[in-house]
Amino acid sequence: MEKVCINGGNILTCDRGGAVVRLDASIFVEDDKITHVGEPTGEYRTSRADIIIDAKGSAVIPGLINLHTHSGPMAVRGLAEDLPLTPWLETYVNPAHKYLTADDAHADYMLSYLEMLKAGITNSLDMYRFVEEGIKVANEIGIRTNLAPYCADLPQYDYFEDPDENIRLADKYSSGAGNASVWLGFEHTTYCTEETLAKFGEFAKKKAVHIHTHESETKDFVENVRIRFKKGPIDVLKEHGLLGPRTVLAHCVWLTDQEIRMVSSAGTSISHNPTSNAKLASGIAPVARMIQAGINVGLGSDGVKENNRMDLFQEMKTASVLQRLLTNDASVLRAEEVFRMATLNGNRALGMAANTGIIAEGFKADMVLIGLKKPHLTPIFGGNRDNILAAIVYAVEGEDVDTVMVDGKVVLKDRKPVQVNEEEVMDLVRKKSVDLLDRMGLKAGHDRALG
Repeated sequence: MEKVCINGGNILTCDRGGAVVRLDASIFVEDDKITHVGEPTGEYRTSRADIIIDAKGSAVIPGLINLHTHSGPMAVRGLAEDLPLTPWLETYVNPAHKYLTADDAHADYMLSYLEMLKAGITNSLDMYRFVEEGIKVANEIGIRTNLAPYCADLPQYDYFEDPDENIRLADKYSSGAGNASVWLGFEHTTYCTEETLAKFGEFAKKKAVHIHTHESETKDFVENVRIRFKKGPIDVLKEHGLLGPRTVLAHCVWLTDQEIRMVSSAGTSISHNPTSNAKLASGIAPVARMIQAGINVGLGSDGVKENNRMDLFQEMKTASVLQRLLTNDASVLRAEEVFRMATLNGNRALGMAANTGIIAEGFKADMVLIGLKKPHLTPIFGGNRDNILAAIVYAVEGEDVDTVMVDGKVVLKDRKPVQVNEEEVMDLVRKKSVDLLDRMGLKAGHDRALG
């Protein structure tokens, strides 16, 4: 069993009560667990470590949790632009799904998980297709993931995943397959029959399985639910047993105050996806009100077709500044709160807060080293003028991540993935994306020669 020492870093984490704390210490890891945080003395002398990671001039934080993303289709990244949600779905996204194959999805998972790892994301809630390909890729690259397929059973969405197959896979993999697990997932309530919604609710209750879906993303979707079901979206979920502490709802931009109280009472978590919501002009979710109501809110990037990138440092800053714009209050959603959303809150939503999300003895060794010696991160102070938290939330970018450890293994070192070849992954996605666009009737043309 190798002993790893992360020596001399500026540690920023949450304590067991959720308060953000700053530590100047060394971290010792054995197998997959953190065994010591503090001075490198006695049993935990640096000289007794098999591997020493020099963290001087770096910040060490818990792995970030991307609480809502889609691993693809990568092919429409940068093509599906300048449209609101509904025409955007109809013009680009749903057509891509009609032609998507398991091989396409495998390539998308490879690039998605590589991109997230390089941005310090160690775990995600990923709503995509062909989830067994996602399981393979997560274990190959060394990242954690929770897979919730796009399920639908109305005839016009017959290219999405079958709900009964999702139940089979969730039953098989809900407790984990290496680094991955499978949740129940459905694209929207309006894509499913009431029989399927009820079946999901019953199965989730019986088997204690987690549930993920989009909710109240736009005014149009809320209105469509009201037209079809004669009630509000959260009432529909509650009626079918789909609310509860094992459910994560993405977006929730247009929740009413009553619906916020219902979500809070159910113990349901919400993934806030500020960049995607702004880019698609969906609106600004009332996150400050959600948190005040006691809802556990995490952060998500959404997919690259919505957001163009997966960078939770971007999401931290955007979440904070948009709430201040919405409330006209510069003190809303402070750096401490946003940092907690990207780390501890995400783990709580995934049901993993008992052993991940904190840099402390006994917790899983999922950690990120950020290089601080950069022009845009200068100066960094300590002591009474400590500004490292502000730097991480408002100035750090995904490209500043240097090293990533998941489950005690270094899976990114000097910005290079340890377990896969980065160039080969990008080459694969270029080829598969051109093939998919050709099948869709969108000729890639000169893009074949580009990066």
